[in-house]
Amino acid sequence: MIRFSPVLTLSGTARAGKRFEVPFSIERAAAGQLPEKLAFEVSYDEGTTWQPTKTVGGTHLSLTHPAKAGSVSLRAKLTDRKGNTLVQTIERAYLTTK
Repeated sequence: MIRFSPVLTLSGTARAGKRFEVPFSIERAAAGQLPEKLAFEVSYDEGTTWQPTKTVGGTHLSLTHPAKAGSVSLRAKLTDRKGNTLVQTIERAYLTTK
């Protein structure tokens, strides 16, 4: 499982139109293995469309929020060595404001 930990305002928002980092951590399975493949996507239209996003240092996502205020949804895809895949989606993970 992936745990996202964005640092948001007291009202639970981030700035629209700005670069924003979303730290994440991987909660390992019972076997303690890291995933073989790990990919992230972000959606700014409540999950209608998704775009890939890159990790920085294996510890956080670097996003650039659109100028228009709205919601941010996050998706992680983990695949283990046996080919088992977990897709974790958090719709409306947080809101952006101007």
